[in-house]
Amino acid sequence: MSGGYRLKPAQRIAGGYAVVAVVGGLLLMLPICHRVPVSFTDAVFTSASAGFVTGLSTVTTATTWTPVGDVVIAALMQVGGWGITLVTTLVYLALGRKISIGERRFMAEDKNSGVRGIVRLIKSILYFSVSIEGAAVLIFSLYFHFHYHYLWSRALGISAFHAISAFNNAGFDLWGNNLEGFTRDPLVLILTSFLIILGGLGFVVLVELYSWPKHRSLSLHARIVLKMTAILLAAGTLLTLLFEANHSMAQLSWPYKILNAWFSSVTTRTAGFDSVPIGNMRDVTWFIYIVLMFIGASPGSTGGGIKTTTFYLMLKTTMATIRGRADIIARERTIPWDLATKSMVIFMLSMAVIFVGTLVNAVVEPHIAFMRLLFEEVSAFGTVGLTTGITGIIGGPMKWVLICTMYIGRIGILTFLVSLASQKHTHAKYLPERILIG
Repeated sequence: MSGGYRLKPAQRIAGGYAVVAVVGGLLLMLPICHRVPVSFTDAVFTSASAGFVTGLSTVTTATTWTPVGDVVIAALMQVGGWGITLVTTLVYLALGRKISIGERRFMAEDKNSGVRGIVRLIKSILYFSVSIEGAAVLIFSLYFHFHYHYLWSRALGISAFHAISAFNNAGFDLWGNNLEGFTRDPLVLILTSFLIILGGLGFVVLVELYSWPKHRSLSLHARIVLKMTAILLAAGTLLTLLFEANHSMAQLSWPYKILNAWFSSVTTRTAGFDSVPIGNMRDVTWFIYIVLMFIGASPGSTGGGIKTTTFYLMLKTTMATIRGRADIIARERTIPWDLATKSMVIFMLSMAVIFVGTLVNAVVEPHIAFMRLLFEEVSAFGTVGLTTGITGIIGGPMKWVLICTMYIGRIGILTFLVSLASQKHTHAKYLPERILIG
Protein backbone atom coordinates (compact mmCIF):
# COMPACT_ATOMS: atom_id res chain seq x y z
CA MET A 1 0.00 0.00 0.00
CA SER A 2 1.69 3.16 -1.22
CA GLY A 3 2.23 6.01 1.17
CA GLY A 4 1.91 3.75 4.22
CA TYR A 5 -0.80 3.87 6.83
CA ARG A 6 -2.21 7.32 7.56
CA LEU A 7 -4.11 8.19 10.70
CA LYS A 8 -7.75 9.11 10.32
CA PRO A 9 -8.83 12.54 11.63
CA ALA A 10 -10.58 10.86 14.58
CA GLN A 11 -7.40 9.00 15.50
CA ARG A 12 -5.32 12.16 15.32
CA ILE A 13 -7.79 13.99 17.54
CA ALA A 14 -7.91 11.16 20.08
CA GLY A 15 -4.13 10.87 20.08
CA GLY A 16 -3.65 14.62 20.36
CA TYR A 17 -5.77 14.97 23.49
CA ALA A 18 -4.08 11.94 25.07
CA VAL A 19 -0.68 13.52 24.45
CA VAL A 20 -1.86 16.81 25.99
CA ALA A 21 -2.96 15.00 29.18
CA VAL A 22 0.28 13.05 29.56
CA VAL A 23 2.61 15.94 28.72
CA GLY A 24 0.68 18.25 31.04
CA GLY A 25 0.92 15.67 33.82
CA LEU A 26 4.69 15.38 33.36
CA LEU A 27 5.04 19.17 33.49
CA LEU A 28 3.02 19.35 36.70
CA MET A 29 5.33 16.72 38.22
CA LEU A 30 8.25 19.15 37.94
CA PRO A 31 9.33 20.51 41.36
CA ILE A 32 8.82 24.08 40.16
CA CYS A 33 5.10 23.39 39.61
CA HIS A 34 3.95 22.05 42.98
CA ARG A 35 4.22 23.20 46.59
CA VAL A 36 3.61 19.78 48.16
CA PRO A 37 4.41 16.25 46.94
CA VAL A 38 2.06 15.14 44.16
CA SER A 39 1.60 11.62 42.80
CA PHE A 40 1.77 10.87 39.09
CA THR A 41 -1.92 9.91 39.13
CA ASP A 42 -2.97 13.24 40.67
CA ALA A 43 -0.75 15.16 38.24
CA VAL A 44 -2.23 13.39 35.22
CA PHE A 45 -5.74 13.72 36.65
CA THR A 46 -5.28 17.49 37.03
CA SER A 47 -3.74 17.76 33.57
CA ALA A 48 -6.52 15.72 31.99
CA SER A 49 -9.20 17.68 33.85
CA ALA A 50 -7.70 20.98 32.65
CA GLY A 51 -6.91 19.81 29.12
CA PHE A 52 -10.37 18.28 28.75
CA VAL A 53 -11.88 21.46 30.32
CA THR A 54 -13.62 19.57 33.11
CA GLY A 55 -12.63 21.06 36.46
CA LEU A 56 -12.69 17.97 38.67
CA SER A 57 -9.66 17.96 40.94
CA THR A 58 -8.27 15.43 43.39
CA VAL A 59 -6.14 18.13 45.03
CA THR A 60 -6.81 21.74 46.03
CA THR A 61 -5.50 23.92 43.22
CA ALA A 62 -4.86 26.96 45.43
CA THR A 63 -2.59 25.14 47.90
CA THR A 64 -1.04 22.41 45.73
CA TRP A 65 0.35 24.24 42.71
CA THR A 66 2.86 27.08 42.48
CA PRO A 67 2.30 30.08 40.19
CA VAL A 68 4.20 28.16 37.50
CA GLY A 69 1.85 25.21 37.99
CA ASP A 70 -1.12 27.58 37.72
CA VAL A 71 0.25 28.85 34.39
CA VAL A 72 0.55 25.25 33.13
CA ILE A 73 -3.05 24.53 34.17
CA ALA A 74 -4.27 27.76 32.52
CA ALA A 75 -2.42 26.85 29.32
CA LEU A 76 -3.97 23.37 29.37
CA MET A 77 -7.45 24.87 29.83
CA GLN A 78 -6.87 27.22 26.90
CA VAL A 79 -5.60 24.43 24.66
CA GLY A 80 -8.53 22.26 25.72
CA GLY A 81 -11.03 25.01 25.00
CA TRP A 82 -9.53 25.89 21.63
CA GLY A 83 -9.08 22.27 20.67
CA ILE A 84 -6.13 20.39 19.25
CA THR A 85 -6.93 21.59 15.74
CA LEU A 86 -6.73 25.29 16.53
CA VAL A 87 -3.33 24.88 18.16
CA THR A 88 -2.16 22.89 15.14
CA THR A 89 -3.48 25.57 12.79
CA LEU A 90 -1.70 28.33 14.70
CA VAL A 91 1.58 26.44 14.36
CA TYR A 92 1.01 25.98 10.61
CA LEU A 93 0.13 29.65 10.11
CA ALA A 94 3.15 30.76 12.15
CA LEU A 95 5.40 28.60 9.95
CA GLY A 96 3.75 29.92 6.80
CA ARG A 97 2.62 26.43 5.87
CA LYS A 98 -0.38 25.92 3.59
CA ILE A 99 -3.36 24.16 5.16
CA SER A 100 -3.98 21.00 3.10
CA ILE A 101 -7.39 19.43 2.50
CA GLY A 102 -6.39 16.64 4.88
CA GLU A 103 -5.65 19.18 7.61
CA ARG A 104 -8.97 20.88 6.91
CA ARG A 105 -10.80 17.58 7.38
CA PHE A 106 -8.89 17.08 10.64
CA MET A 107 -9.99 20.51 11.87
CA ALA A 108 -13.58 19.99 10.71
CA GLU A 109 -13.78 16.68 12.60
CA ASP A 110 -12.61 18.27 15.84
CA LYS A 111 -14.90 21.30 15.53
CA ASN A 112 -17.90 19.27 14.34
CA SER A 113 -18.13 21.53 11.32
CA GLY A 114 -17.95 21.37 7.56
CA VAL A 115 -14.65 21.47 5.70
CA ARG A 116 -15.63 24.58 3.78
CA GLY A 117 -14.66 27.73 5.64
CA ILE A 118 -13.01 25.82 8.49
CA VAL A 119 -9.82 27.94 8.48
CA ARG A 120 -11.93 31.10 8.69
CA LEU A 121 -13.82 29.54 11.62
CA ILE A 122 -10.55 28.71 13.37
CA LYS A 123 -9.44 32.35 13.03
CA SER A 124 -12.82 33.47 14.41
CA ILE A 125 -12.38 31.15 17.41
CA LEU A 126 -9.05 32.77 18.19
CA TYR A 127 -10.51 36.25 17.78
CA PHE A 128 -13.51 35.63 20.04
CA SER A 129 -11.46 33.83 22.69
CA VAL A 130 -8.85 36.57 22.97
CA SER A 131 -11.44 39.37 22.86
CA ILE A 132 -13.90 37.92 25.37
CA GLU A 133 -11.28 36.63 27.78
CA GLY A 134 -9.30 39.87 27.51
CA ALA A 135 -12.34 42.00 28.34
CA ALA A 136 -13.16 39.75 31.29
CA VAL A 137 -9.59 39.97 32.62
CA LEU A 138 -9.77 43.77 32.52
CA ILE A 139 -13.10 43.94 34.38
CA PHE A 140 -12.15 41.31 36.98
CA SER A 141 -8.74 42.90 37.60
CA LEU A 142 -10.22 46.32 38.29
CA TYR A 143 -12.93 44.84 40.47
CA PHE A 144 -10.67 42.60 42.55
CA HIS A 145 -8.18 45.41 43.08
CA PHE A 146 -10.58 48.19 44.05
CA HIS A 147 -13.34 46.14 45.71
CA TYR A 148 -11.36 43.35 47.41
CA HIS A 149 -8.07 45.27 47.64
CA TYR A 150 -5.99 42.61 45.88
CA LEU A 151 -2.52 43.69 44.86
CA TRP A 152 -2.39 44.43 41.13
CA SER A 153 -0.23 41.36 40.47
CA ARG A 154 -2.64 39.05 42.32
CA ALA A 155 -5.70 40.69 40.78
CA LEU A 156 -4.31 40.29 37.27
CA GLY A 157 -3.15 36.70 37.83
CA ILE A 158 -6.41 35.48 39.35
CA SER A 159 -8.48 37.37 36.77
CA ALA A 160 -6.59 35.84 33.84
CA PHE A 161 -6.85 32.34 35.32
CA HIS A 162 -10.54 32.73 36.13
CA ALA A 163 -11.47 34.24 32.76
CA ILE A 164 -9.77 31.37 30.92
CA SER A 165 -11.39 28.83 33.24
CA ALA A 166 -14.88 30.33 32.88
CA PHE A 167 -14.96 30.97 29.13
CA ASN A 168 -13.54 27.52 28.40
CA ASN A 169 -16.05 25.96 30.80
CA ALA A 170 -13.20 24.42 32.81
CA GLY A 171 -14.21 25.17 36.41
CA PHE A 172 -10.79 25.49 38.07
CA ASP A 173 -10.36 28.19 40.72
CA LEU A 174 -7.53 29.72 42.75
CA TRP A 175 -9.53 30.55 45.89
CA GLY A 176 -9.61 27.06 47.37
CA ASN A 177 -13.39 27.00 47.91
CA ASN A 178 -14.51 27.51 44.32
CA LEU A 179 -16.81 30.57 44.18
CA GLU A 180 -18.47 29.93 47.53
CA GLY A 181 -16.89 33.11 48.84
CA PHE A 182 -18.83 35.13 46.25
CA THR A 183 -22.33 33.91 47.11
CA ARG A 184 -23.44 37.51 47.64
CA ASP A 185 -21.37 39.09 44.88
CA PRO A 186 -23.56 39.75 41.81
CA LEU A 187 -20.76 41.04 39.59
CA VAL A 188 -18.53 37.98 39.96
CA LEU A 189 -21.39 35.50 39.56
CA ILE A 190 -23.12 37.29 36.68
CA LEU A 191 -19.93 38.00 34.72
CA THR A 192 -18.74 34.42 35.26
CA SER A 193 -22.08 33.01 34.11
CA PHE A 194 -21.93 35.29 31.07
CA LEU A 195 -18.52 33.86 30.15
CA ILE A 196 -19.76 30.29 30.68
CA ILE A 197 -22.80 30.81 28.45
CA LEU A 198 -20.75 32.39 25.65
CA GLY A 199 -18.25 29.55 25.78
CA GLY A 200 -21.04 26.97 25.78
CA LEU A 201 -22.97 28.35 22.79
CA GLY A 202 -20.36 27.24 20.29
CA PHE A 203 -18.11 29.37 18.11
CA VAL A 204 -20.29 28.91 15.02
CA VAL A 205 -23.20 30.50 16.90
CA LEU A 206 -20.97 33.30 18.22
CA VAL A 207 -19.92 34.12 14.66
CA GLU A 208 -23.58 34.28 13.60
CA LEU A 209 -24.55 36.46 16.55
CA TYR A 210 -21.66 38.80 15.78
CA SER A 211 -22.84 39.25 12.20
CA TRP A 212 -26.56 39.35 13.06
CA PRO A 213 -26.86 43.18 13.09
CA LYS A 214 -25.66 43.14 9.49
CA HIS A 215 -27.52 40.14 8.07
CA ARG A 216 -30.53 40.01 10.43
CA SER A 217 -30.78 36.24 10.08
CA LEU A 218 -29.73 33.15 11.98
CA SER A 219 -29.32 29.57 10.80
CA LEU A 220 -31.58 26.79 12.06
CA HIS A 221 -28.65 25.47 14.10
CA ALA A 222 -28.14 28.80 15.88
CA ARG A 223 -31.88 29.18 16.58
CA ILE A 224 -32.07 25.69 18.09
CA VAL A 225 -28.97 26.28 20.22
CA LEU A 226 -30.28 29.59 21.57
CA LYS A 227 -33.75 28.19 22.22
CA MET A 228 -32.54 25.07 24.02
CA THR A 229 -29.98 27.04 26.03
CA ALA A 230 -32.65 29.45 27.25
CA ILE A 231 -35.09 26.65 28.13
CA LEU A 232 -32.52 24.59 30.00
CA LEU A 233 -31.17 27.59 31.92
CA ALA A 234 -34.67 28.68 32.95
CA ALA A 235 -35.70 25.14 33.91
CA GLY A 236 -32.54 24.63 35.95
CA THR A 237 -33.03 27.92 37.79
CA LEU A 238 -36.67 27.27 38.66
CA LEU A 239 -36.08 23.68 39.77
CA THR A 240 -33.09 24.71 41.89
CA LEU A 241 -35.24 27.33 43.61
CA LEU A 242 -38.02 24.80 44.12
CA PHE A 243 -35.85 22.28 45.94
CA GLU A 244 -33.04 24.40 47.41
CA ALA A 245 -34.55 27.79 48.33
CA ASN A 246 -35.40 26.53 51.82
CA HIS A 247 -32.59 24.00 52.04
CA SER A 248 -29.00 24.76 50.96
CA MET A 249 -29.95 28.39 50.20
CA ALA A 250 -32.11 28.92 53.28
CA GLN A 251 -29.72 31.51 54.77
CA LEU A 252 -29.90 33.73 51.67
CA SER A 253 -32.40 36.49 50.95
CA TRP A 254 -34.62 35.96 47.88
CA PRO A 255 -32.57 38.13 45.51
CA TYR A 256 -29.50 36.07 46.36
CA LYS A 257 -31.47 32.82 46.19
CA ILE A 258 -32.45 33.68 42.60
CA LEU A 259 -28.90 34.77 41.74
CA ASN A 260 -27.32 31.57 43.07
CA ALA A 261 -30.03 29.34 41.58
CA TRP A 262 -29.32 30.97 38.21
CA PHE A 263 -25.58 30.54 38.64
CA SER A 264 -25.99 26.89 39.66
CA SER A 265 -28.12 26.26 36.58
CA VAL A 266 -25.52 27.90 34.35
CA THR A 267 -22.63 25.88 35.79
CA THR A 268 -24.35 22.56 35.13
CA ARG A 269 -23.89 23.40 31.44
CA THR A 270 -20.33 21.97 31.80
CA ALA A 271 -18.65 24.80 33.74
CA GLY A 272 -17.95 23.21 37.13
CA PHE A 273 -18.07 26.28 39.40
CA ASP A 274 -20.33 26.41 42.45
CA SER A 275 -21.35 29.28 44.69
CA VAL A 276 -23.40 27.03 46.96
CA PRO A 277 -21.83 23.67 47.95
CA ILE A 278 -23.28 20.92 45.75
CA GLY A 279 -22.71 18.40 48.54
CA ASN A 280 -25.25 20.23 50.72
CA MET A 281 -28.05 19.93 48.17
CA ARG A 282 -30.87 17.39 48.05
CA ASP A 283 -30.68 14.13 46.10
CA VAL A 284 -33.48 15.32 43.82
CA THR A 285 -31.41 18.40 42.92
CA TRP A 286 -28.45 16.15 42.15
CA PHE A 287 -30.69 14.16 39.83
CA ILE A 288 -31.80 17.34 38.01
CA TYR A 289 -28.17 18.41 37.65
CA ILE A 290 -27.25 14.97 36.33
CA VAL A 291 -29.77 15.42 33.52
CA LEU A 292 -28.55 18.95 32.75
CA MET A 293 -24.90 17.87 32.83
CA PHE A 294 -25.66 14.93 30.55
CA ILE A 295 -27.23 17.26 27.96
CA GLY A 296 -24.36 19.71 28.33
CA ALA A 297 -23.42 22.58 26.04
CA SER A 298 -23.70 23.01 22.26
CA PRO A 299 -21.67 21.61 19.33
CA GLY A 300 -18.38 23.31 18.52
CA SER A 301 -18.20 24.88 21.97
CA THR A 302 -15.81 24.56 24.89
CA GLY A 303 -18.35 22.39 26.75
CA GLY A 304 -19.23 18.71 26.75
CA GLY A 305 -22.28 16.49 27.15
CA ILE A 306 -24.35 14.97 24.36
CA LYS A 307 -25.08 18.58 23.26
CA THR A 308 -28.25 20.67 23.15
CA THR A 309 -28.90 19.98 19.46
CA THR A 310 -28.67 16.23 20.02
CA PHE A 311 -31.25 16.44 22.79
CA TYR A 312 -33.48 18.68 20.67
CA LEU A 313 -33.32 16.29 17.73
CA MET A 314 -34.18 13.36 19.97
CA LEU A 315 -37.29 15.21 21.15
CA LYS A 316 -38.32 16.10 17.58
CA THR A 317 -37.72 12.53 16.41
CA THR A 318 -39.83 11.17 19.24
CA MET A 319 -42.68 13.55 18.44
CA ALA A 320 -42.50 12.77 14.72
CA THR A 321 -42.67 9.03 15.46
CA ILE A 322 -45.59 9.41 17.87
CA ARG A 323 -47.51 11.48 15.33
CA GLY A 324 -46.69 9.06 12.52
CA ARG A 325 -44.89 11.66 10.43
CA ALA A 326 -42.45 10.62 7.72
CA ASP A 327 -40.36 13.79 8.15
CA ILE A 328 -38.78 15.59 11.07
CA ILE A 329 -39.83 19.22 10.80
CA ALA A 330 -38.16 22.13 12.61
CA ARG A 331 -39.00 25.76 11.77
CA GLU A 332 -40.28 24.88 8.32
CA ARG A 333 -37.18 22.83 7.57
CA THR A 334 -36.83 19.08 7.17
CA ILE A 335 -34.04 17.48 9.20
CA PRO A 336 -32.53 14.33 7.60
CA TRP A 337 -33.27 11.04 9.36
CA ASP A 338 -29.59 10.10 9.38
CA LEU A 339 -29.02 12.92 11.88
CA ALA A 340 -31.86 11.58 14.01
CA THR A 341 -30.26 8.15 13.96
CA LYS A 342 -26.90 9.65 14.89
CA SER A 343 -28.46 11.50 17.82
CA MET A 344 -29.97 8.29 19.15
CA VAL A 345 -26.63 6.50 18.77
CA ILE A 346 -24.84 9.27 20.67
CA PHE A 347 -27.44 9.06 23.44
CA MET A 348 -27.22 5.28 23.79
CA LEU A 349 -23.43 5.12 23.64
CA SER A 350 -23.12 7.96 26.15
CA MET A 351 -25.49 6.17 28.52
CA ALA A 352 -23.40 3.02 28.12
CA VAL A 353 -20.18 4.86 29.04
CA ILE A 354 -21.78 6.33 32.16
CA PHE A 355 -23.40 2.99 33.09
CA VAL A 356 -20.14 1.05 32.83
CA GLY A 357 -18.08 3.75 34.53
CA THR A 358 -20.49 4.05 37.45
CA LEU A 359 -20.60 0.28 37.96
CA VAL A 360 -16.80 0.09 38.02
CA ASN A 361 -16.68 2.98 40.46
CA ALA A 362 -19.25 1.25 42.68
CA VAL A 363 -16.98 -1.82 42.78
CA VAL A 364 -13.76 0.06 43.61
CA GLU A 365 -15.43 2.56 45.99
CA PRO A 366 -18.20 0.54 47.74
CA HIS A 367 -18.26 2.88 50.76
CA ILE A 368 -19.41 5.89 48.70
CA ALA A 369 -23.15 6.37 48.08
CA PHE A 370 -24.20 5.30 44.58
CA MET A 371 -25.86 8.62 43.79
CA ARG A 372 -22.61 10.45 44.48
CA LEU A 373 -20.71 8.04 42.23
CA LEU A 374 -23.24 8.54 39.43
CA PHE A 375 -23.06 12.31 39.82
CA GLU A 376 -19.25 12.22 39.62
CA GLU A 377 -19.29 10.00 36.52
CA VAL A 378 -21.79 12.18 34.65
CA SER A 379 -19.84 15.27 35.68
CA ALA A 380 -16.69 13.72 34.20
CA PHE A 381 -18.41 12.61 30.99
CA GLY A 382 -20.04 16.00 30.48
CA THR A 383 -16.68 17.67 31.25
CA VAL A 384 -18.54 19.65 33.90
CA GLY A 385 -16.42 19.41 37.02
CA LEU A 386 -19.16 19.70 39.64
CA THR A 387 -18.79 17.32 42.57
CA THR A 388 -20.72 16.34 45.66
CA GLY A 389 -17.42 16.42 47.53
CA ILE A 390 -15.95 12.98 46.91
CA THR A 391 -13.24 13.77 44.32
CA GLY A 392 -10.61 14.41 46.98
CA ILE A 393 -11.19 11.10 48.80
CA ILE A 394 -11.45 8.59 45.96
CA GLY A 395 -8.72 6.03 45.34
CA GLY A 396 -6.40 5.56 42.37
CA PRO A 397 -8.61 3.13 40.39
CA MET A 398 -11.60 5.49 40.34
CA LYS A 399 -9.34 8.41 39.43
CA TRP A 400 -8.24 6.56 36.28
CA VAL A 401 -11.85 5.65 35.47
CA LEU A 402 -12.74 9.34 35.65
CA ILE A 403 -9.72 10.27 33.53
CA CYS A 404 -10.92 7.87 30.82
CA THR A 405 -14.47 9.22 31.13
CA MET A 406 -13.29 12.84 30.82
CA TYR A 407 -11.23 11.84 27.78
CA ILE A 408 -14.18 10.21 26.02
CA GLY A 409 -16.45 13.11 26.97
CA ARG A 410 -14.04 15.70 25.56
CA ILE A 411 -13.30 14.14 22.19
CA GLY A 412 -16.86 12.85 21.76
CA ILE A 413 -18.09 9.28 21.98
CA LEU A 414 -18.38 8.84 18.19
CA THR A 415 -14.91 10.26 17.56
CA PHE A 416 -13.54 7.94 20.24
CA LEU A 417 -15.13 4.83 18.73
CA VAL A 418 -14.21 5.79 15.15
CA SER A 419 -10.60 6.21 16.27
CA LEU A 420 -10.65 2.60 17.49
CA ALA A 421 -12.60 1.01 14.65
CA SER A 422 -11.13 -0.34 11.43
CA GLN A 423 -13.02 0.38 8.23
CA LYS A 424 -14.52 -2.63 6.49
CA HIS A 425 -16.09 -2.33 3.07
CA THR A 426 -18.58 -4.85 1.75
CA HIS A 427 -20.78 -4.88 -1.32
CA ALA A 428 -23.09 -7.57 0.03
CA LYS A 429 -26.76 -6.73 0.46
CA TYR A 430 -29.14 -8.74 2.58
CA LEU A 431 -32.88 -9.31 2.43
CA PRO A 432 -34.92 -7.02 4.70
CA GLU A 433 -37.12 -8.51 7.39
CA ARG A 434 -39.25 -6.81 10.03
CA ILE A 435 -39.22 -7.72 13.72
CA LEU A 436 -41.63 -6.87 16.53
CA ILE A 437 -40.65 -4.00 18.82
CA GLY A 438 -42.29 -2.10 21.65
